[in-house]
Amino acid sequence: MIETLEASTLAEHLRRSRWTYPLVSSGHIAGIALLFGTVVPMAVTSLGDRRAGRATIRALRPYAVSGLVLAAGCGALLFIAQAGDYVGNRWFQAKLALIALALANAAWHLRAGELSAPAALASLLLWSAALVAGRMIGFS
Repeated sequence: MIETLEASTLAEHLRRSRWTYPLVSSGHIAGIALLFGTVVPMAVTSLGDRRAGRATIRALRPYAVSGLVLAAGCGALLFIAQAGDYVGNRWFQAKLALIALALANAAWHLRAGELSAPAALASLLLWSAALVAGRMIGFS
């Protein structure tokens, strides 16, 4: 299946195009920035005033979701271009596991429209760790 992904016309285009891969990579970074740039204030305000935390989450949640969708969509495109390299990479595996935990944390605790202090700390730690793991992929 990995070979099929890498042999696809889209994957081939991503590897050969002068502009497409860098633009997709830039979209991935922009999505991460949007996501992380909203997660931090949501978590930090949730650690303080609960009322302010709920208002902040309500205001920023659509931007966080948009950042997640952009990062995940562009990340999937980056993956198919070099799926064989990524699938066995421990940092990539760690990144996906951390993202899954961060999303589970968000889904579990944001139903009520707020984050408890432990959930807010978990969010900060999980998303930060996913960011570091993702960066480490390039160095492995």
